[in-house]
Amino acid sequence: MNPNLPSEKRRFAAAYLRCFDAEAAGEQIGRPDGIRLLSTPAVQEELRLQRTQCDICRQDVLRRLAQLAFGRANDCVKLVLNEEPDLDALDLSLLSEVKRNDKGTVEVKLIDRVRALQELLQAGNQTNDAAELFFAAAEDVQED
Repeated sequence: MNPNLPSEKRRFAAAYLRCFDAEAAGEQIGRPDGIRLLSTPAVQEELRLQRTQCDICRQDVLRRLAQLAFGRANDCVKLVLNEEPDLDALDLSLLSEVKRNDKGTVEVKLIDRVRALQELLQAGNQTNDAAELFFAAAEDVQED
């Protein structure tokens, strides 16, 4: 982290790296101008620095892809069927989009599981180490 950078911009960069949504990151730190903040050179430099310090490894990414590919959509269904669902208690990581029209019809879109599987397969085909990471990540998901 850059100690000379105002803490607000450091907090914005950290929030952005958690969600990759400039508007949401701006809201998290109490600023409505997340997109403008994201484009500033100081924030771009802080993002670069925080990314190099980030403790995300290849196995974490593969594990997350496996969770998305093999995850259960039960909570996404609860979101639509319950009149007042407890949003904080639901795992909506598979949810891509929800639409409700004026007639009350609800359309739910989940993430593209086939694409997640393709990414996992591609990673598994790169090297023997990647294949081992893939299978370890898939095993971790099934244990959860």
